[in-house]
Amino acid sequence: MVDKVGIARGAVKAIAMLVGLPATTLCLMSLVGLVTDNGWVRSIVALLVAIMLPAFIADRLLPDDAEERPKGLVSDVLAVTWMAIPVLVAVALNAFTRPALAAEGDRLRQSDMGVLAKVVYKMAAVDPDGTTTTPSVSPSASTSASSSASTSAPAPKPQVTASATASATAPAAEEPAPKNDTDELSPAELFREWAPAVVSVGVTTKRGMGGGTGFLIDTDGTIVTNYHVIDQAEEGTIKFKNGAIYDEITVLVADPDADLALLYVDLEKPKEGDIPSDVTPAVIGDSDKIEVGERAISIGNPLGLDHTLTTGVVSARRVWRDKNWIQMSTPVSPGNSGGPVFNGRGEVIGVTTAIVGVGFAQNLNLAVPINVLKSKIKKDYPAKRKLGQTGGASSW
Repeated sequence: MVDKVGIARGAVKAIAMLVGLPATTLCLMSLVGLVTDNGWVRSIVALLVAIMLPAFIADRLLPDDAEERPKGLVSDVLAVTWMAIPVLVAVALNAFTRPALAAEGDRLRQSDMGVLAKVVYKMAAVDPDGTTTTPSVSPSASTSASSSASTSAPAPKPQVTASATASATAPAAEEPAPKNDTDELSPAELFREWAPAVVSVGVTTKRGMGGGTGFLIDTDGTIVTNYHVIDQAEEGTIKFKNGAIYDEITVLVADPDADLALLYVDLEKPKEGDIPSDVTPAVIGDSDKIEVGERAISIGNPLGLDHTLTTGVVSARRVWRDKNWIQMSTPVSPGNSGGPVFNGRGEVIGVTTAIVGVGFAQNLNLAVPINVLKSKIKKDYPAKRKLGQTGGASSW
């Protein structure tokens, strides 16, 4: 006689395992992504945890006597664990895990893994077009569809913003108009358009070699970076994405108090490589108009890995050390200093500057509001000098 119950149970378990393992791996990859963006590390660690955790649970449940061990217990534990983890991460804790899942979707999308990216966006309750959706199971999670839904999400359709989604339950007469009516860029689109304007800044000081990031702001060759990047530099180089290298650098502005510097190179005279003639200067935005929860996208050179893109959100507008800052969750590392922080429309809203609580906290990073820079951009710079002619003490 055919055991229909046993067959149905086996089919359900097989489906749970086939669906659950990929879903569990993607959820765990998003959590590992809070520590590292490296694709191999995220994949390997996530897969190891996905396999070893249920194996450990099954080993604890199995009796020592082999004859007393129930059949199918190991596969039962695998199926239950691989279904429980996605439900826990993507549904029960969605209000907390949504930014990590959305960021993982962005990473997969940038790696041309569009199908997997769509799956992760769905688990994050973030529509691939950039709006927040409601989780299908947890009512409590649906009430948290707030501004964090815009974290690292790809380009929304015209006239649809995260703020409009969050206020969908408000009376129509009281609903404010969307703040921005301009299409936002996906991280991939933003990188393609603005990465060529981001440069590597390398310096040599008495302490050794160092450097950071900068970005071009006009067609003359004016470049923004942090003051502490060039502090006490005896010589230096600026390298564009196309490989053009410049070693004749003029310091137009050096402001240790604001930790900002303006540099100049003659774009027509690279020491090496071709003239970066197709580079579009970065567009300066308005940091006074930023809102907590909107996207903050960085392109920089962390640890010398040039033109690395990371995404996050504006976490706060904060006063720290008696200065105004943009606090952001966008991951940065040494070498990102001086790089641009873009909003979703590709406008520079800040200059990456500091990492807070190294070793004690994650993704607590500060950027100088771009409006602080605006007052330093002049038509003429009478105090300009060649890099290395004079030094100065940095406040960092």
